[in-house]
This record gives sequence, C-alpha cells and structure tokens, in this order.
Amino acid sequence: MCGIIGTINQPLTPEQVSIISHRGPDSQGLETNNYQNHKIWMGHTRLAIQDLSEAGHQPMISPDGRYTLIFNGEVYNHLDLRNDLDNHQWNGHSDTETILHCWMEKGPDCIASLNGIFAIAMFDREQGKVYLARDPYGVKPLYFHQNQDRWVFGSELQALQTQSEQPELDLDALYQFLKLRYVPAPKTVFKGWNKLEPGTMMTIDLETQSTSTKFYATKPNYECNILMSDALLCYEELLNRAIERQLLADVPIAVLLSGGVDSALLVKIAQERYGQPMDTFTAGFNIETDANELEEARETSKILGTKHHEVLLDPSDFQKYFKKFVSIVEEPNGSSSIFPIFFLSEALVNNGFKVGLTGQGVDEPWNGYARYNVQNFIDKIPKGAAFPLKWIQKLGLGDKVRRGINAVLEDDRIQSFIESYSLFDDDMLNQLAPGVFDQQSKSALYDVIKNRHDLYELQDQSAVKSMSAMDLRMNLSDDLLGYTDKISMHHALELRVPFLDIELTDFVESLPDKFKVSLKDNKILHKKLSEKYLPKSIIYRKKKGFYTPQKEWLASSASLNLEEEMKSMDGICSDYFNTKYISKLFAEHRSGKINHEKQLYLLTVLHYWSASVQERAVAGSFGES
Repeated sequence: MCGIIGTINQPLTPEQVSIISHRGPDSQGLETNNYQNHKIWMGHTRLAIQDLSEAGHQPMISPDGRYTLIFNGEVYNHLDLRNDLDNHQWNGHSDTETILHCWMEKGPDCIASLNGIFAIAMFDREQGKVYLARDPYGVKPLYFHQNQDRWVFGSELQALQTQSEQPELDLDALYQFLKLRYVPAPKTVFKGWNKLEPGTMMTIDLETQSTSTKFYATKPNYECNILMSDALLCYEELLNRAIERQLLADVPIAVLLSGGVDSALLVKIAQERYGQPMDTFTAGFNIETDANELEEARETSKILGTKHHEVLLDPSDFQKYFKKFVSIVEEPNGSSSIFPIFFLSEALVNNGFKVGLTGQGVDEPWNGYARYNVQNFIDKIPKGAAFPLKWIQKLGLGDKVRRGINAVLEDDRIQSFIESYSLFDDDMLNQLAPGVFDQQSKSALYDVIKNRHDLYELQDQSAVKSMSAMDLRMNLSDDLLGYTDKISMHHALELRVPFLDIELTDFVESLPDKFKVSLKDNKILHKKLSEKYLPKSIIYRKKKGFYTPQKEWLASSASLNLEEEMKSMDGICSDYFNTKYISKLFAEHRSGKINHEKQLYLLTVLHYWSASVQERAVAGSFGES
C-alpha cells in the first residue's frame, strides 16, 4: 500500500512526491521518461508490506525497459498469476513485480485478472501511452486533471494541486454532495478535477493527444439459480478463501472489531487461518449510551480469544479534531464514522501494525441496511397505492421517513434512488441555496446515476438488486472507502476489506434477493453461515452503528459560535447559502422540534472544508499552471 503521483509535460520534483510520504514512509522514488516531445514523471512513496527488500521498490521498470509502473494497493492472487506465466525471471516476491510481468505478457487486458485493491499507472514507452486503472470496487482512489497537453494524476488531491492553480468550486458537485453526502465519480468538488470510476481504465495516447476510457471489470451476474443449502456451502468456501488470501503479508496483521456480526465472523475465520490469537481494536466514546459498542466488542473478543485493545474517545474530541479530519479527507464527506477510523488507525500504528482487516463491504452486497427493506417494499406496491403516503409525509416524522416516502412516491427508479439518499430534498435546497442550483445540477446528478445504472445493466433487475449494485460501486467507493483510505493512509496504515474480495462478491451478487433481504430481515444467508462460527447472541444483536455526539453538539451552546462563523466568515456557507435558513435549521434542532443533525453536519463539513481550502490558498499550496 503506497502513494502514487505522476505528471505529463509538467515537472515533478522529489519534494512534491514527498507531500504524500505519509502514505508510504518506507522509501520514495521518482523516474523521468521521454516519448517524442513529451516528458513523463512517475513518483512513488512506499509502505512495504509484501517483499520488504529493494526488489519491491517503485517506480518499477520492466527488464526490457519498455514499461514503467507505479502502483498503490495489494493484489491478493498475485502468486497464482505468477504460476500462469512462463519463462519469467523474478527479482523478488512483490505483487508489483507480478503486475509488471503480467502486463509484459498480456498487455492492458491483464488488469481484469487482478483480484485486489489498486490504483495503477503504467507507461508504455514503445506505444507512447499512459494507462490509469482503478480496482473494481474503488477501494483505492485515483485522481486526475488535464490542462491542454499537461496531466497530473495520483492518490491524493493535495499533491496534485501543487501542480496547478487554485481550483474552482463545481456547483453541480456541490449539489450532489448535499443530496448524497459525498461526490460520486467522475466528479470531485473541484471543477476539472476528476476521479477515475471503479473498474475503469483510462488510456492517454501521447502521439494523438487523445484519451479513451473503458469499463474493464466484470458486470454483475444476476442469473444464479441455486438452492440455499448449496449457496451456503459455496459462500463458506469462498469467504474462507478470500480471508486467507488477504492475510498475505510480510508484516503482522490486526483486525478492527465492532459489536456486530460482520467483524466477529471476520475475526473468527481470520484467526483460524492466522494460526494464533490476533490483536483486535475497538473504539468508543467514554460515556453511557445505548449506541456504544465497547461492551459488545469486549464480549466478542472474550468469546473468540483475541488480544483486545480499546480506544476510548472523549466527546470533546468530536469538536476538537473536526477541522483536521475534514482536511485529511480532502473532499467534503458527510459521514461521522471518520472519527473512529482516525483513532483506530492511530492505535494500530502505535501498536506496531501496518495492516488491518475491516468488516466493511458486507451491507451493500448482502442488503444490510433498512433502505433495502424499503426497496423490497417498493417492488411489491401496486402502482397508485402509495398515494396516501403524501398525507403521512406532511406529519414530519423524521429524516428517514421523509426520504423513504419520497422514494416510494417516485415512479422513476433513478429518481427514487436519489430521493432515498437525499439529505436535502429539492424543497429544502430551494430554501438553503435559492437560485444557486438549476436544472443542469439536477440533470447532472440524474445522469451520473443513470449512466451507472445502464453500465451495470440493471434495467430489468429488481429495485433491491439495482440499489445494491449501485451502492457497491458508487456509495462505497466515493463515501465509506474514500474516507477510510485517506484517514488510514494518513497514518501509513493499510486497511483491507476481505468481504469485497472480487471472486467472493461476484458470487454474492448473483444470489436471489430472497437469500439476502425480506420485508423485515437483512443479510439472511450471511447470518445463517455465521451460526456455524459464532453464538447467536453475537449474530442477532441489534445493529447499532458507531455513535458520535453530533446531535448533542449541534444542539448545545457551543453550536452558537459555529452558527455565527458560518454566517459571518467568508466561505462556502456565506457565499452560496441563505444564512437565515441555516439559523432556522439550528433553532429547530436546538429546540428539539426537528432533528436536523444530518443536514447541519453536512453544512459543518462544508464550512470547515472551505476554511481549509482558503488556508491552503493563503499558504501558497496551490501551484502555478
């Protein structure tokens, strides 16, 4: 796991590469290449996990001198891939070298055979092409920006933007953030700065000055016809294989443990494969609350026999570190789970770990959220039967109810999908930002969802399968996995996601909806398998999620200063939003009349993110184009 940065026709210095040294503090490299009148720089910072020797150093050049590779991530099936290659001489046992030799033999098509998490840049000096590729579920980020014949690309925006002028806010992206709580690829919040979409490869042809992009990943298979008993056996075999693959490392591995079934199952199987008790880490706030999972994780650890560590957080940390976390993530993100990931990552590294396993990536393919029950319900409602919900909608029963009803009332599946996520619906946005967003902003979001929906061939699938496939490749990559990468790699920690093993997830997606979700149950077959490994007391605990004190903070007297800052300071809130409406949201939230914590949290993220961008501009962190 590392950091990559590259440029075309734009000088790149070792000092600029070192901006992302937190992603890879073990070594750093920079290579310069030429093709006709073009110059290509490729930089890398290394976190050594497989093959700790110099044989794993990057940038890595092929023996014939044709290819130069920089790579961030892990390829878990790379030893199997080596066995399929003939007459290759190996310098070491890194997955980087495996990718390079696979490319030498099979060309760009080899990307489809990689089972792992990765962002790759490959220069072919014979063809005069630069290839950029991102893993199928977007676990690892890959940004790029073009200015005429100049390009920058890499793992983090902060390093790339030393190569360019201060970027401009993209209002369409801002609209998408206020709707979804994140900005989906290919956009970022900056105009002209993009993210490569998951499962996609971009080719930059230096000779013709043209680009092409293709979706290389396998499209979801929905046609599996299998008995539940057989599916259970297949799932067990594939899950065990996936976890064993992801234990591949030349350094110790720990596991993040919550109070739920997913991480408990992961720990149970991983520990059996690891052959010794593993270190587990849990975070929680040191206050009495039903949402705290410290006690449940402690009990799970005792049952499984792990070496357990607890990270105790104070509610004051929430406000104290807010601005720092927003800056690290680089783009606005509306998930408060950023907080535990930061302190857990810090704890793992302080205890000598470079690699951790997490249970992320179960809820999307296994339909683990309540929204999948709603979608299952929508599929069963006769057209026109939902009309009475319009009356219920006026009762103001809360954010989730509002979104659920808005989704049910939409006949258009794409719009229904958008409404099920919209933290600010269009009525609220008209009050928050009058005249800021037009039909173009609405159409841009609709098109992003529609294009993905068509790409994954979801037109004839159930609403549940449609939402699951979209969440797996969009919500996860640009929201949950996006901030997890930035926060963990800020600490030079690789967090792996075994439940998103490509072979495993392909199988899970193929299963019928009834194996996953009903009107009231979720993750049905997943929990059934868990019964073989875990006590039912763990499996069927009530789902909690991680508690953060955002509701209380945003209703406290401390929020008065925050509100005044938003209204008075130059920044995104005062420049684009109706500050009287912001005050209304605060007042209603403080009174307890309506819980606006999610909406106010988004606005707080934007406020601090805007401040961090301004500070970078004042400090001269943006380059000259």
